[in-house]
Amino acid sequence: MIYLYPANKMEHLLALFNKVSQVSPVGVFEQEVVVVQNAGMQHWLNLALANERSISMNIRYALPAQFLWKLIRTIASDDKVPEQSPYSREVLTWRIYDILALETIINDKNLSEATHYWNSQYSLEHSEKRDDFKRYQLAKQLADLFEQYLIFRPDWLDAWEKGKPIDGIDSKEYLWQAKIWQMLVKHLPYNPVELLEDAIANIQDNLQSIPKKLSFFGINTMAPMWLSFINALSEHIDVHFYHLNPCFDYWGDIKSEKQAFKQLSLWTDGAQHLDSFVGNPLLANLGQQGREFISMLQEYSTVNVDAFDDITIAEQQLTQPVLQCVQQDILSLTDARESPREVSEDYINDNSIVVTSSHSVLREVQGLHDYLLNLFNEDPSLTPKDILVMCPQIEQYAPFVNAVFTHGWQDVDSKLPPLPCSIADRSALNSDPIVSTFIELLSLPDSRFQVSQIVSLLRLPALADAVNIPFDSLDKINLWLNKASVHWGVDKAHKAQYVGEVTNNSFTWQQGLSRLIRGFAFSSEDTVYQDQLLLGLVEGEDVVLLGQLILFIEQLQQFSRLLIKNRTPAKWHQFLLSQLESLFDQQNSSHHEQSFTVITDAIVALVENCEKAGLTEPLPLAIVVEFLTEHFNQGDSSKQFMVGQVTFCSMLPMRSIPFKVIAVLGLNDGEYPRQRQPLGFDLLSISAARMGDRSRRADDRYLFLEAIISAREVLYLSYQGRSIRTNKEKQPSLVLKELMEYLSTGYGWHFTTDESDTDDSSTANKLFQLPMQAFSQDNYHGERASFDQHWLTLALSKNTQLEGNNLVIFQEDTAFNSLTVDELARFYQHPAKYFAQSQLNLYFQQNSVTVDDVEPFTNDYLESYLLKQTLVSSYLNSNEGLSSEKIVQQALLSGKFPDLPITVELISSWQQECGMFATMLDSFYDSKNNVTVDCNIDILPDATKHKSEKITLSCQLQNNGDSHVVYRYSTAKAKDLFTLYLQQLIVQIWQLNPSNNDSPEEAVLQSIKRSTGFYFNTKSQKIEQYTFCHLENPLQQLSVIIDVFKKGNQQALLLNGELAHAVFQKKRGKVEELSQEKFISIWQGNHLTPGLGEDEYIHYFWQNCPDISLFEEDLCAVYQAMYQQISKEIYDIDDSSAPLSHNSLNNKGES
Repeated sequence: MIYLYPANKMEHLLALFNKVSQVSPVGVFEQEVVVVQNAGMQHWLNLALANERSISMNIRYALPAQFLWKLIRTIASDDKVPEQSPYSREVLTWRIYDILALETIINDKNLSEATHYWNSQYSLEHSEKRDDFKRYQLAKQLADLFEQYLIFRPDWLDAWEKGKPIDGIDSKEYLWQAKIWQMLVKHLPYNPVELLEDAIANIQDNLQSIPKKLSFFGINTMAPMWLSFINALSEHIDVHFYHLNPCFDYWGDIKSEKQAFKQLSLWTDGAQHLDSFVGNPLLANLGQQGREFISMLQEYSTVNVDAFDDITIAEQQLTQPVLQCVQQDILSLTDARESPREVSEDYINDNSIVVTSSHSVLREVQGLHDYLLNLFNEDPSLTPKDILVMCPQIEQYAPFVNAVFTHGWQDVDSKLPPLPCSIADRSALNSDPIVSTFIELLSLPDSRFQVSQIVSLLRLPALADAVNIPFDSLDKINLWLNKASVHWGVDKAHKAQYVGEVTNNSFTWQQGLSRLIRGFAFSSEDTVYQDQLLLGLVEGEDVVLLGQLILFIEQLQQFSRLLIKNRTPAKWHQFLLSQLESLFDQQNSSHHEQSFTVITDAIVALVENCEKAGLTEPLPLAIVVEFLTEHFNQGDSSKQFMVGQVTFCSMLPMRSIPFKVIAVLGLNDGEYPRQRQPLGFDLLSISAARMGDRSRRADDRYLFLEAIISAREVLYLSYQGRSIRTNKEKQPSLVLKELMEYLSTGYGWHFTTDESDTDDSSTANKLFQLPMQAFSQDNYHGERASFDQHWLTLALSKNTQLEGNNLVIFQEDTAFNSLTVDELARFYQHPAKYFAQSQLNLYFQQNSVTVDDVEPFTNDYLESYLLKQTLVSSYLNSNEGLSSEKIVQQALLSGKFPDLPITVELISSWQQECGMFATMLDSFYDSKNNVTVDCNIDILPDATKHKSEKITLSCQLQNNGDSHVVYRYSTAKAKDLFTLYLQQLIVQIWQLNPSNNDSPEEAVLQSIKRSTGFYFNTKSQKIEQYTFCHLENPLQQLSVIIDVFKKGNQQALLLNGELAHAVFQKKRGKVEELSQEKFISIWQGNHLTPGLGEDEYIHYFWQNCPDISLFEEDLCAVYQAMYQQISKEIYDIDDSSAPLSHNSLNNKGES
């Protein structure tokens, strides 16, 4: 007999199951068999039973398909029927794969469509035209279809086997599928339909092998063929169905609103009688799947024992949360829209159903986090295990959940524990780095061996430990590879596979590692040997690390070569397991034992499935990778589900477990209900629907209904209601829209993101719009204020900046005993950056050395400048260092410039230009008389506004004759001029108070009259000479510079050298006044020049353009005197008659 136990709550089903187990227990030495749909339901039921009985034991849980097949196998004959069904999708794939390559199939014209997809030549001889990977893809899709036919259309398969047509479908659509099915059945002694019929007929003879009692718990859908088998079992044993039924009335004949409207239109045309009772619209629109299941159960002889809520008790309650009202409406088949409730204060303030709109996935998770923290504050009895969060695609949300719930909270306050959460249903490929790395290694034959890819592999300890490369040595390896110009390609041969035969080994691993290892053996300096620039980077014991790196690359190269060979499944099993052992360090990765078990199980599954299918054909790598990837992509519902924390999981069918708080994220239009695009040859999609058919869309609709009736106190619904780019409104999912419309009409709720529409106090706007950014001040007002202190700090600082007040961090004066010109110049080049790094320890740029996968195709500006500067120095100091020819040779072999013929010509032209620049400097720059001296001065406390200890300033000077001379083969920058200005100030201050030691250094310092810099303007192609001499009030000027420097160590300042250069440079012989309008144009920039406000450090302190008057006084105090006293001369680089003698310099410098 079939006993049906419908209830509207899982708790009631649990009570019924408990009672039935007590009334009719199984034997002491027998196990009670309970069939559940998934591991999540099994876990909940087991915990609930243990809580009720104080122990849960002697229960055998099983999944429907596996249990029923095992039962059929037991009844029929264990010897005749294999343990795993040869008609399961996993085995069927390989059987079809094998059949598709049969000569009879290839030559059959009726199968031309299938054959042409993977074998364009229709022949076994032209193996190079075959695409076995496409054959595997086709076989996989066909196996999935045949499994669906077997469950939902067994009559089709029976007709195909007997050569009969299918009613309602053109034979051309299915003829080739029928042929393949006939081949499948031909190779086995039975077909599954006949096997099921035989099992039903033989139940009486095998009662001793069948459980005396069978329970199905929490299952809300089942294929008709399985129900017929269960009905046959019920004639001999007791079968108990504990299923969730949202409504206590009969609702098998209700219509969805769409069906009702369609039927109404037919009735008005006189086509049929009107029979379109809707009842509750939520139940009618969302409950199709459950309605059909209940209807199918009613076709059999059953005994009903229901356990619904007593609706009369609920009706007697004067006030109920809206969530419970909606659940009662569904239970009683009532439409609240027909008799709308009066809008009361209770309904307006009700928060049992929460609808939240956000701009992105991140804001959805942040909004949920803030909401839950507020909920915990309001309800002390609430615990993390009472909360379930469901997402349509858990992998899309998992990174943000980890960032917000775990890592993000640790940053907020390390003393407070994070909100504990677990993420279930994650796939090994997305959650396990060892598994994903293994798949990446299998893709090496298609890899270009990019340097970033290989280095990232070494960041996995299990892989790096196998070759003894410690994690803290990766920065050193990055530096080596960067200097060796390793970008991609193993060697010349490997590189030729991508760029053609005419190539070399430039930028490859072979060349880079050769330069490093030979450089270690040859010299500690960079040396050119045999047309190769050997690098002296590796020293001492570091050569061991380099050897391990070379070994690792050789292992990957060898593994890549071995992967190309086709192997039988058994050979793949042997090969992959051996490589897994050699590539990974499994002994020291015991905490990752589960990861290696997952990989091993997948490899074993490949072999077992092929063996059961009788496949011995060698398989290419692409098929093996596809199989393993698909295996690793399957979500594991047995882990991290209900472990005493906030549970995040995917929306899976038949997981209607009750929780106090249920949240559903990602209810976006077009994304939920999820839709599956049917294949072009899927006969189910073109045939008439039957009772019990499954569809992703119907599953998701029923899932949403289950979420509504399973929430006990709060139902939190979230969707992305506004575009993150345009802020335009976006529609929610259709199922959420239906619920919102029901609440609007039946309960007077109002859903809008326009605050102007909520002035009417008689309606309640229940749509909560999250601000787009977490640092918005709106995030910290109202009932759902955020708890994140970091974002609050930014929100408050942003408000401060809008008021025009800068953020002063340090009130006390910072003491400096000594300073260098370089440090002062670095400060004035970018005061905000200096303050952020020195005082706040805030660095936006990445300090670690990075590697680049792309070889240089254009000349890098910095590398070009360094080469030119080195060439100029080699000409001026011809007796020291390398010659210009050697420098050019090293540059061409360094890998820092494009490997193109034009590069040689370009560097040769640079060599000539640098030679001309050096020739013109040579008339006054005598390298023999060039002296480097140190100049130190003391600034006493009374010389500055800041009363502190004396400050010692120091700088290095390049003396040549009576001048301090510097040169750069580049356009003069503001930093260059300011450094030159500081050096002249220090020299003049020292000359005012010499130490009178009569040392050679002091004689040099006494002789310096000016500071001169020569620069090559790359735009005008001319030499520019800048000179400072006889500066006025040098001590006063330097004191101002130090005062502002100290001020800049207390707060961020806008005194960038480039800003001063734009302000004080002369245009048409005069300096333009700096207006706010001009400053805004500098702040915003244009399409050629980036704006000042785009700088990340400046943007951190000033999100909007500040008032320039706040910094104008300091700008003038520091820079105005410098620009007033500078002199500038311009020379043509090829004008040998230019007056570049010492006398002419003196005259021009003093004019």
